[in-house]
Amino acid sequence: MVNLHKTLLVSLIFLLAVSIIAHEVKSQENQIEAKIFPSEGTATTDILIRFITRNASIGNVEKADIFWDDSSIALNEQGVQGADGSYNYHLSIPAEPPFSDIGNHTIRVDSSVSNYGQVSFNFTFTVTEYVPSPEYVALLATYSTLLNNYTSLMDNYNLLNVDYAALSSNYTALLAEQSSLFQNYTLLLVNYNTLLGNFNSLSVSYYSLSANFENLQSLYIRFVANYTNMQGNFDSLSSDYNTLRANYDSLNSSYLSLKSNYDGLHGQLALNTNLNYALFTSTIVLAVVVVYLVMRRPKPTTKTRY
Repeated sequence: MVNLHKTLLVSLIFLLAVSIIAHEVKSQENQIEAKIFPSEGTATTDILIRFITRNASIGNVEKADIFWDDSSIALNEQGVQGADGSYNYHLSIPAEPPFSDIGNHTIRVDSSVSNYGQVSFNFTFTVTEYVPSPEYVALLATYSTLLNNYTSLMDNYNLLNVDYAALSSNYTALLAEQSSLFQNYTLLLVNYNTLLGNFNSLSVSYYSLSANFENLQSLYIRFVANYTNMQGNFDSLSSDYNTLRANYDSLNSSYLSLKSNYDGLHGQLALNTNLNYALFTSTIVLAVVVVYLVMRRPKPTTKTRY
């Protein structure tokens, strides 16, 4: 562990030294001067590529396609213009092998320059040492923590191993109980299937009875409505009957009174009729007698005068 820390410390010092001392490699394409800073370093070194035009009549590398060992790492990348008119591109070495392996690697920059055309620049960068990434350092610290916890976990494992025998014995007892419970479960399952069949049969009967009940309920509601109407009609008829009964009793009393009066009048009328009949008969007889007497009376003798 101490050797590893020393190695990391030496690597960091070397990285700082490389960052301070910038190595310049020039690659010229006609009137454009290209530089790379630095030309070597670790796998985590930041690389700067600068382009400066030496002819005012042509443009500069403002946008470029950048390749690392013929693999694209940037397309149509926009350069950052510096105070001196240069265009700068910052590159990071791809983290995955073999692009970050120790040795020489080729950087190619393709661009189109105004008033000139297509240009291509090639650079060489040498990876001198592989420096672990921050993720690796974090993982190493985590590993150390886990290693320190391993002893504690091992002690706990021993304690758990001691308890394993007791748990195994309990497991055997539970397994026997599980067999007994499984047999009971089989019996309960048979009973359940029987009950389920009965339930299905009862369910069919229930739905049939439920339908009949709903029909009877509908009839009952209609009967209640009819009964209510008939009860109202009965009450109305009973009231009318009582009224008619009172009228009947009154009319009957009037009838009896009229009948009594009629009987009295009928007797009086019969007496008057008999008297009138006797009077009429007497009058007729008297008239006949008078006529008879008048007709029997001798006529006077009439003398004729000459």
